[in-house]
Amino acid sequence: MKNTVIDQIEKTDIETDIGKRWEEGIPHHPKAKELSRIIGELDFLYADDSFCFKFGGDGDNGETLTYLLDIFFEFKDKTGFKLGRTSS
Repeated sequence: MKNTVIDQIEKTDIETDIGKRWEEGIPHHPKAKELSRIIGELDFLYADDSFCFKFGGDGDNGETLTYLLDIFFEFKDKTGFKLGRTSS
């Protein structure tokens, strides 16, 4: 079986349940906040707002994107993971 990023994340103690992250008030990783906003701007400007990211409140798809990026950046911080190295 291939050792994917997801497999590696699952072996950590990082909270991957977005609902729990929200309920427990786990703060967003600064890089996750920055990157999700950049992706939203790029989508709006260059992809005709294809994803229609919204960042206005809890449950918005932009907020969900930020939570997913939180998981990734926490994993990266804990493990030193670098993209391009078995990141499939």
